[in-house]
Amino acid sequence: MEQQTGFRRFMQGPLGRALLIAIAIVVTAFTYAYLYALIAIPVMLIVGLMLPIYLGIKRIRFLAILGLVILLASAPIANVVLTQEVMTPIPPAASPTDLPGGNGGALLQDASVSPYLGSTSTNFTWNVTVYQRYIPAGNDSPYLISLYISTCPGATGPNDPNCNAGYPFYTLNQTLAPLATNATQVVTFHFVFPSDGIWAWQMGAFLNNTTAPTTHNVTFIQLVGDALYNGLEGPVVGTFLTTYEQLVLSVYLNVVVYLGIPFYVVLVIYLYIKRRQGARGSAAARAPGPVPSESPATDSAAAASPAPTGPAPTDASAPRRPEMPCPNCGAVVYPNETVCWKCGAKLDGGSAPPSGGGAPLPSGGPPK
Repeated sequence: MEQQTGFRRFMQGPLGRALLIAIAIVVTAFTYAYLYALIAIPVMLIVGLMLPIYLGIKRIRFLAILGLVILLASAPIANVVLTQEVMTPIPPAASPTDLPGGNGGALLQDASVSPYLGSTSTNFTWNVTVYQRYIPAGNDSPYLISLYISTCPGATGPNDPNCNAGYPFYTLNQTLAPLATNATQVVTFHFVFPSDGIWAWQMGAFLNNTTAPTTHNVTFIQLVGDALYNGLEGPVVGTFLTTYEQLVLSVYLNVVVYLGIPFYVVLVIYLYIKRRQGARGSAAARAPGPVPSESPATDSAAAASPAPTGPAPTDASAPRRPEMPCPNCGAVVYPNETVCWKCGAKLDGGSAPPSGGGAPLPSGGPPK
């Protein structure tokens, strides 16, 4: 217990709080960068609220400032990791292997761009291999291969609903001659980008559907991209610094939305609970003490014991009778007297003694 108390005392000091802030920033930043953003939400609640409260750091102002510092400092750290991930080449892509996009194998294979990193003067090259034997049944040999390049992942047109309107979009086409049954063909595209940016691409093959020759239906087969937008990353045009600058604003926005809002909602709930507890404690402190209740055993014992005869013992804590006039003769009676000193009348309402009897004098004699 002494070690735990000493550790908590250290963490509540300036050096301990600085260490706590550093740990919270690093843990939150790397959790957000390497794991999914939703996993970083409970992590930030643990290191930003639960851990400080457990260590005895419960001031709302400090917790609110701690959350703000975590948000502001973890975003640029996480952005370093995310920038490095964006600049890392992805493996080659292929189209689906099962119907309706494939027939036991992928029609489009080994699709890639090289180099993955470059500048506005770099001539980027895309290559894809077309395998005739994997054409889905009911289709002719592909007659057109299209490459779609944009800053909107997965976009195959200039008005993709997943991105804001106005993003740059380029389409490159290659016409193919009919291929033999088991033939393969490598299709190549070249493109020079007009500006720095984090680009994305997608590729598709057009085939005539022979099952509906009168309507000239077209089968369109795309590459398999990411699970969210079906896009392929790259290339990255620019340096690490320019790429970092393009990502930092969106990272800050995501960190504030996904981590900041849940953190401060829980903080407000904790503040409400803490104030309720404080109000209850203040009300209990102002409330009068409890009146002792008489138990049945006490009542029965009091009923069984005979009433004491004679004058009751004097209790210093009992209330004293003030000086008052005798209700029978009007004489002034000293405080706490039970009978009148002049006429002998009982002050509790009793009658005067028989005439001729001596009237008891109060202690100290009659008044002068």
